[in-house]
Amino acid sequence: MTTENIETEWATVGERIRAARDQSGISVRELARRIDVSASHVSQVERGLASFSVRALYNVVSILGISMDSLFDESNGATLPSTKEEEVVATAHDGPLDDAGIVLRRGARPSMQLQSGPRWERLTAKPEVGAEFIEVIYAPAPGAAPPEDFIRHAGREYGVIIRGALSVQVGFGRAEMTAGDSIAFDSSIPHRFWNQTAEEVVAVWFVSDAAADQDQDFPGADSAGHHHSNP
Repeated sequence: MTTENIETEWATVGERIRAARDQSGISVRELARRIDVSASHVSQVERGLASFSVRALYNVVSILGISMDSLFDESNGATLPSTKEEEVVATAHDGPLDDAGIVLRRGARPSMQLQSGPRWERLTAKPEVGAEFIEVIYAPAPGAAPPEDFIRHAGREYGVIIRGALSVQVGFGRAEMTAGDSIAFDSSIPHRFWNQTAEEVVAVWFVSDAAADQDQDFPGADSAGHHHSNP
């Protein structure tokens, strides 16, 4: 991933954050105060010149009332169905599932590189309501210490390690997870994930928005909006 590609991604993310902030009537200075960063940093992010940390980005989407999925760069430019009803109509015809917004090819994944942290690649062809389905790539960081910030947000999350070894802390408990290991927990519990090895770590995460689940009368999660950072 080149610096140019990362800047392009954050130009899109920044533009969407600015639009949501304007719609919410919140000033740059006020948003900066609420997420505990400088106003100049918020301004740089909105112009695509900088990126947020995982913690800051989760705080931003919570404050602005937007979904994390909606911030991803839609670089493939595809026009996709936006509702389940449209999916049903699309699949009733003899056509590729890509066009129905059901299949997403690896090379077309919307993606986002977080500040001093992991890379997220969305695994759904379009933003999902009440859920995030993401592949997260943690760069090698031999001997790295845990990140200073814990992440917490409403919802419940599930993950599985595809490759490498990831250090995990949820509350006061810790574990080392390797390929094939999985985890599920309440996202309101402070948590942090980091790679302290010389090898890249790849994990797949699903985050369920409990508020959306309750609206649909689904049982389950106790608490909604991820992700985890390298130091």
